[in-house]
Parts: sequence; C-alpha cells; structure tokens
Amino acid sequence: MAPYGGQVTAGRRGWWPELLLGVVAAGLGLATTRLVAPVVPREVWAGVFAVLAGLGLVGVRRLPWPVLVAECALLVIADATTRTGTDTPQLAAAIALGFVAYRAGWPATAVAFALFCSVTLVNVLDPGNAVVLTGAQGVLRFIMLTGIAAAPVAFGRYLRGVRHGALVAEERAREAEVRRAVETRAARLAERAGIARDLHDIVAHHIAAIALRAGSARYAVERTGDAGEAVLALGDLRDTAGHVLDELRELLEVLHDPDAVESGAPQVEPEQVIADAARRVRKAGVLVRVTVAKTLAGVPLVVGTTAARVVQEALTNTLKHAGPGATASVEVRSAEGSLVVEVRDSGPSRPRPALPPSGYGLSGMRERVGLLGGTLSASATVDGGWLVQARLPIRENA
Repeated sequence: MAPYGGQVTAGRRGWWPELLLGVVAAGLGLATTRLVAPVVPREVWAGVFAVLAGLGLVGVRRLPWPVLVAECALLVIADATTRTGTDTPQLAAAIALGFVAYRAGWPATAVAFALFCSVTLVNVLDPGNAVVLTGAQGVLRFIMLTGIAAAPVAFGRYLRGVRHGALVAEERAREAEVRRAVETRAARLAERAGIARDLHDIVAHHIAAIALRAGSARYAVERTGDAGEAVLALGDLRDTAGHVLDELRELLEVLHDPDAVESGAPQVEPEQVIADAARRVRKAGVLVRVTVAKTLAGVPLVVGTTAARVVQEALTNTLKHAGPGATASVEVRSAEGSLVVEVRDSGPSRPRPALPPSGYGLSGMRERVGLLGGTLSASATVDGGWLVQARLPIRENA
C-alpha cells in the first residue's frame, strides 16, 4: 500500500490541518447534540461521543486505518447507549474511510468500505426497526445507503488518482531534464572533440612549416652563405612560431578534456573546407553563391576553422530542409574586430514534408562558437528562408 502524499508531505505541513479539522468537527458535533427537538432529551454522553469522534480526526492523515476502526467502534457504542450521539461518529468514520481510500490500495479500501457499511447498518437497524430494509422500499433504501457510503471512497480514490498523475508527471519531467542534460553534454563533448581534432591538425600544420623554414635557414647559412635568405627564413620561422603559440593558447582556453582528441583526416584550410561544402551541396541541386573576404586567411586558424564548420553545418541544414532547387548564399567577412559568417537560404522551392530536427547540429555549433567567445543565431526570414549568423572575435597575434 504505497501512500500518496505520505510521511514527507505530512511532516512538512505539520499537525495543524488535522488539529483544526478535529476541533471544528468536535465543536460542531457538540453543538448538534445541544440543538435537539424539545421532545428529545439532551444526553451528556452524546456530547462526549461527539467530542471524542471529532478529536479522533486529528490523526486521520497519518493513521487512517486506526482512526477508522476507532470511529466505527465509537459509532457502535454511541448507537447502543444514546439516541442522538451517532451523527458525529458517523461523519468522522466517513472522513476516515475517504483517507483510507486515498492512502491504500483497492483490497484494503474494499475491506474498509465493508467495515463502514456494516457499522452503518448496525446504526440503522435499531431493535424493532428491522423492517426498514424489507420489501422493495427496503432494497431501495439499502442501495441509497450503499451509494452514500461509497461517496467517501470515490472521493478518496479520485484524489489518489490525481496525486498519482502529478507524481508521474513530475517523474517524467525529471527524466526529460536528465535526458536533455545528457544530450547536451554529449553534444558539448562531441564539439570539444571536433575542436581538438582541428587544433591537432592546425598545430601539426604549423610545426611542419617551422621545420621546413628552419631547414631552409640552415641550408642558406651552411651551403650558400646567403645571410639575407637566412634572415628571411628566420623571420618566417618566428611568425609561424607565434601562430603556434596563439593556437595552443586557444587550445588551453576552450578544452577541458584532453582525452577528447580524436584522430581524423586533416582539414586545416578554412577556405578549402568552405569550398568543398559548397561543391557538395551544389552537386545535390542547391545553387550556392560564396563570398569570402581575404581577411579569412589572416585570422587565427582556430577561428577560421570554426567559421568553416559553421558554413558546413548551415549548408547541410539547407540541403536537408530546403532541398534541391533552393538557393543559398555564404558570406564571410570581418567587421569590428570579429569574423562574421552569414549563411542564408531561400527555403524549399516546393512544399515538402517537414523533417524532424536532429537537435545537435546548431546546438553543437553554438557551443563551439561560444567556446571562442562568439555568438551564433539561427532564425527564419520573412521570405520563408533561413538565416544562420555567427560572430567570432579575432584576437591579434602577440
């Protein structure tokens, strides 16, 4: 019998609701025993039973079964010793039955209902009054009596169902929140792995250039004796080493999981990545126009590579949602110390069924751009197309 609204809730609310219920029930019950017809004598024990029945409800939320048994016993005793002392115990027993139906399962509720109906029949069938349930009218009275006794059960079960539905909804909400957190973390780790892979390729590219220029400088000094060529090679060597330091600094800032580095095919030239993405989408039937400013070649490679990945993802979404026959434009430019990427498409050229979003592409790109201190937005345009815009801050080489 798993309770709904159990001990934790009861402890948080305290005793005052039950205490108020018991005091009010006792007071009203005592008042009804004093407000009797003139031909009916006032009974002291009727008031005592009313007060006891009302105060018994103080523990009904925590101990519904003991309270129900006690109220039923009090009802039987009051029926045997008084003429007007059964009303409050009857009402208190009905309240206790409702709490049993709310807290317990169907088998226990059925037992409680049978107990309540039995003591109610004992109250109705006073000595010499057995004919009240005989004949057709007696059957009708019995059905009505059973229906009245079933009302607390129906109300308690209804509240139990409402509480159960609320608990299920809360549990599903918690599960959905945990699932979203796991999916978000997976997307973040995937993007970090992608950044690490790109940076691995970037650093390898620069180290290879350093080794080549160092070899040129050594050859110039040892073989030709041309100091000018050696100085030029050493200058290129210094610039390339500065780029490597910048890229490593970016690596330390955006990566917190060194194990996320994965091997992959090197793609370190942003212009080439953008060109390849546009070529693949063109082959699929989307007309793409690309405008890339020359400043892209001068930005740190981690910024340029991130811009190229944004273009890749945006063109992939254009192909997926707009489809063949659509048009798209790609613009990469510098503005106010930032690299701005805009990918705009015209939307589908003909009606097509909506595809469910993957939920990872744009959110992953937003995570990658955010790691570099930039912003990314994606929204529909007034003409039915889609616009993806990213802004990446450009840090000057030290």
